[in-house]
Amino acid sequence: MIILYNFPLSLNCYKVRLLLGLLGVAYQRQPVDLLNGEHKTLEFLAVNPFGQVPALKEGSLILRDSQAILVWLARKYGNDAWMPRDPDQEAVVNAWLYTAAYEVRLGPYDARLAKLLPSLCVNFHTVREQSAHALKLYNDRLTNRAWIALDHPTVADIAAFPAISQSGDGDISLEPYTAVRAWLDRVRALPGFVDLLD
Repeated sequence: MIILYNFPLSLNCYKVRLLLGLLGVAYQRQPVDLLNGEHKTLEFLAVNPFGQVPALKEGSLILRDSQAILVWLARKYGNDAWMPRDPDQEAVVNAWLYTAAYEVRLGPYDARLAKLLPSLCVNFHTVREQSAHALKLYNDRLTNRAWIALDHPTVADIAAFPAISQSGDGDISLEPYTAVRAWLDRVRALPGFVDLLD
């Protein structure tokens, strides 16, 4: 049985829960209370020395980092559509995974953090500009296509969805980004979709 070390409001945990739902994979949640510092306890650091969620355990395997977990889940429980093995397609998916980890992280993700947990946000001065930059990149990419990386949903869509879908939590409006809003609706319509607090 997969154990997911989880904090419900964490967007990085959410992307893992979302892919688990889309893949129909059963798992058990192990709550980690970030607000009371449980992620810094010796017990949790034995699971993830980085002191971060999510972490995922299956048997003796323990994984950290949401992007790495997404790729592993797609490879183990999905099919090549979620994380293609073709080198050209894989490279495109990886490029958008990195975009979610950098541009989206510095923009909508940190805007939300700046509002909800400001002590954890290191670039609060630039979140509005960074959000506009990231959302324009995604909107431009999605203007004439349905999905971020390829012509079907991949882990690149799952990696970006949580922070972009929760942009309003950071007072970032999605109103100007028509293609992004249509893409969010397509993700929500996928079989097995789960919401942030599901």
